[in-house]
Amino acid sequence: MKIAGLDLSITSSGVVIEEVDEKFNITKLERHGFTTVKKNAILPGIEFYSYKDYNNVYQRYSFLEDRILDWCKDCDYIAVEAFALSRGKSGKVFDLAEFEGYIKQMLFRYGKKLRFYPPNQNKKIFSNYGNADKIRMRDTLLEMNKKKSYGNILLDVSDLPPVKDGKKGAAPTSDIIDAFSLCESLRLELKLKFGIENLNNQPKYIQEVFITKTDEHPLGLIASDFIYK
Repeated sequence: MKIAGLDLSITSSGVVIEEVDEKFNITKLERHGFTTVKKNAILPGIEFYSYKDYNNVYQRYSFLEDRILDWCKDCDYIAVEAFALSRGKSGKVFDLAEFEGYIKQMLFRYGKKLRFYPPNQNKKIFSNYGNADKIRMRDTLLEMNKKKSYGNILLDVSDLPPVKDGKKGAAPTSDIIDAFSLCESLRLELKLKFGIENLNNQPKYIQEVFITKTDEHPLGLIASDFIYK
């Protein structure tokens, strides 16, 4: 089985794909991202593009969308943030919503099983902080790698640009880390729902995420089905 986490943006989306065995242990891990910095184009899994190659934003969006959908074509379950967040000009949030909505709709049409995590929910599962910034997300990954807490197949970001700004992060590093956090949240949810792990044995902060009742999940996330065709 393959599962994926998508951190979507109109400039530098991050994608992490995990191949897992019957107990949801990671057997293979892929990272994908985009860069507009040519020297970063040689990095594994990173695709270069230039704004000047496109006559309008829709040409560029089509390029990004096609790559993301192709990377995810063999995935069974996919996690994406529940709603679009955008920094900068206010109008950009609508551009991101269009971009993200198209990808979600196409994944739905392709028969993928989808989970949309609110950012604070996903961040809490991953780092124990619902408002974790880019530095904390980076530090969480590095600590997990040090402890090998998710297995022996690790997400290596040491060759990517360093994350020095907690608010802005660094592309494509922060995008890939955020995508990994989504994928790991999804993997944990699947382990719980397939009976590989017991929610009662999880840390209290994780239990809270899965049992809290919301408008979207009136019985709690643990009792909510995935979105699929």
